[in-house]
Amino acid sequence: MKKLKLKELESCLQQVDTFESPKVLLEQYPTRPHIAGMDMIFLKAALQMAKTAVYSLHKTSTRQHVQKKADEWEVKMEVIAELRYDLPASYKFHKKKSVDIEVDFIRFSTR
Repeated sequence: MKKLKLKELESCLQQVDTFESPKVLLEQYPTRPHIAGMDMIFLKAALQMAKTAVYSLHKTSTRQHVQKKADEWEVKMEVIAELRYDLPASYKFHKKKSVDIEVDFIRFSTR
């Protein structure tokens, strides 16, 4: 599996042909980390609406939990790429200017 920087992934995705009229477009609005499980709520909603697949980003450290949910919902989960995201400090109490976070780019599909 190739490890990509987020900018490399964005570059690759810009080369993908776009849909003429997509059926559904979901975007997760920015949430703070203390709203636990919000990503799974959005993912489950997307899976219920999707006809073929859902693509999603999740912290690599949560991969086992995400896989457990995929198994529970009876969908196939495939990690397409492992990325590194440079997360800048957003609060005064953050000690580092930025932190690299490992992120999985995942494809979910019906089995």
